[in-house]
Amino acid sequence: MKKLLTPFMCGLFGLLLMVACSEDSSVEQPVVEQFEESEIISFDEIDLMTQNLIEGELVDDEDSEQINGRTSSFGISIERRFYDFDAEVIQGDNEGLSLEGQLRTKFTFYHALFTIIRGKFITPEGEEGRLRGAIVSDGIVYVIFQAPSLGTIYGIGREDENGELVGSFNLLGTNNFGKWEGNLTRTVIPDKTIVDILSEDGRFNTLVSAVKDVDLAETLTGAGPFTVLAPTDDAFAKLENLPSGETLKEILLYHVLDGNFRTARLLRREITETLQGEGVKVSLDENNNIVLNDEVQLLQANIKGTNGFIQIIDAVLIPPSFTQPDIVDIAVGADNLTTLVTALGQADLVGTLEEDGPFTVFAPTNEAFALLDALPEGETLKEVLLYHVADGAFDAQALIEKGTITTVQGEEVTIRQNTQGEVILNDHMKVSTANIEAANGIIHIIDAVLIPNSFLDPIVEIALATPELSELVSALQQTNLVGALEDDGPFTVFAPTNNAFSLLNSFPAGEALKDILLYHVVSGRFTADRLLELGSVTTLQGESVSIRLDESGDVILNDFIKVSTANIKARNGIIHIIDAVLLPLPQIGTIAEIAVSTPELSTLVEVLGQANLTEVLNGSEKYTVFAPTNAAFSALESTPQGAELVKVLTYHVVSGKFNINRLVRLGEVATLQGTEITVERLADRSILLNGHIKVVTRNVQASNGIIHIIDGVLIP
Repeated sequence: MKKLLTPFMCGLFGLLLMVACSEDSSVEQPVVEQFEESEIISFDEIDLMTQNLIEGELVDDEDSEQINGRTSSFGISIERRFYDFDAEVIQGDNEGLSLEGQLRTKFTFYHALFTIIRGKFITPEGEEGRLRGAIVSDGIVYVIFQAPSLGTIYGIGREDENGELVGSFNLLGTNNFGKWEGNLTRTVIPDKTIVDILSEDGRFNTLVSAVKDVDLAETLTGAGPFTVLAPTDDAFAKLENLPSGETLKEILLYHVLDGNFRTARLLRREITETLQGEGVKVSLDENNNIVLNDEVQLLQANIKGTNGFIQIIDAVLIPPSFTQPDIVDIAVGADNLTTLVTALGQADLVGTLEEDGPFTVFAPTNEAFALLDALPEGETLKEVLLYHVADGAFDAQALIEKGTITTVQGEEVTIRQNTQGEVILNDHMKVSTANIEAANGIIHIIDAVLIPNSFLDPIVEIALATPELSELVSALQQTNLVGALEDDGPFTVFAPTNNAFSLLNSFPAGEALKDILLYHVVSGRFTADRLLELGSVTTLQGESVSIRLDESGDVILNDFIKVSTANIKARNGIIHIIDAVLLPLPQIGTIAEIAVSTPELSTLVEVLGQANLTEVLNGSEKYTVFAPTNAAFSALESTPQGAELVKVLTYHVVSGKFNINRLVRLGEVATLQGTEITVERLADRSILLNGHIKVVTRNVQASNGIIHIIDGVLIP
């Protein structure tokens, strides 16, 4: 029933009329601004609704006359507004009649679509009238009140952002129409901040706790003003997991607006930026309900605190940037994962990785796949890909803590962190980009394709299939070590090439050979990177092998033996091919013993004896010796004697063990004689001492140091 559709109106009621009804259309009528009814709710619905107290309305002690004899409380305090009110009849029999006084209103019911207002009007003479109505959430105002001298007024108007009111009215049962306005003079609200209201209400325990957890409580009790889009406890309960830390803080900041935002202002703006930085959309859906981001429902609107407004919502808002694609979507959108996407399609695994999961996926780059001799096919491809997938979502830290993870394929992947803080899989594959979160799991991009151990050949079979390792295979057979290297292991094998064995003066046999071979085997699977991290490893023979990286980026064992091919993966370990045979230290003589056994150093041996230095170079102290050849001594006019000889010889000895690369890096080194020797590398890679004496043989290992054979005698 529309009360304003009466014989006194020729147009829509409740709206400010453009013209008045008149029998004499020739008489010019005053123009009245037109206010349209809200799309959200009609005047008639509010009129009918407010004739009685609504279940849940707020009634406080100031109501000396209870509405319909009932009181109720909803837990949110009442806001009061005081207006200087002015109304004037501008058309009809009582044209020119005016009314002024104070309008006192209170907000008694907060709904998503409207706020019910009730109150009274008091004239300067003390006459009172009652008021009821609503401020609709789009800013349209409906009022019905019994006004002194004027009777029942049906008014419709609009609230501006400052709370000022302006509108038009119709006097019920007459042909009098007019305009009215309310100038806001005072707003009274409980002395409660946004946080206070939420804390005391009882429906926002999760929100209040979360705000405190991320240190936002102090901010939201500050001066503001703020507008908080407040999810209820039920809203938070819809989440699978409550985020924490910075993620939670970002989500909460997405629920806070900088400023006072009533729903009318939000609807006019449509998109409003949050403190998190992204915008939230506020609009009407097809049923004229207010929704945020097209799907979150507004439950109650425009609840005012001392530092802003609260808008209550039925779900937690997630920033658009947090809306996560699934694992397949991320892979499809990544330029460096196109080969993986193609492989997943060939293996019919796309659908699997689009399921809810969650999954952890180790994703090889295109470059990683390019390192393979050939891309596997059929069931083999499927098995390889499933070896890159584990059930559950594990970030890098969780993987490191676990140490191993069982894949969907059934075999394990090992995980560790190296000294540079990088995550390493199966001891040698690096995670280049970790912790890419997806809607159904997490992705870690890796620089190589993981191959299940069951797909690899054992160490012995790899050696048998490698022609340059035939001498090693023969030596293993002679010492009955083949069976040992066929065990599960895992083992790390330093594998000398055929050429490496040919450099030996004589090929060992029996227990000596077995001892040497065991000095090439380490228990455990150690990649080159892992060996470099460790610095040294203990072999099955019992002694250690040292590992370092030289300036050229080569992996060097025992200071001079180069790893020519690293990280050959085997089912039961890993192989590193080396360019020389590793000899246990007991097999290596002292500096003096090596000199004695080297014919071209016989003159040096003789003068060391004359200077009583042989025992020094035969002891346990580590030295670096620059050893002149016989030809070098012959080039001297005469060989020094006595103290001068000692001075010359000690000028050839450095305390400590320095390979040639380290000497080049140092540039100069102090000798036992006290004077320094300069060391430089020329463009042709030759090494000169003191600018003119050439190193002809480098890095001859001794049990107590290292020898560099030179073509001249160094003179201090």
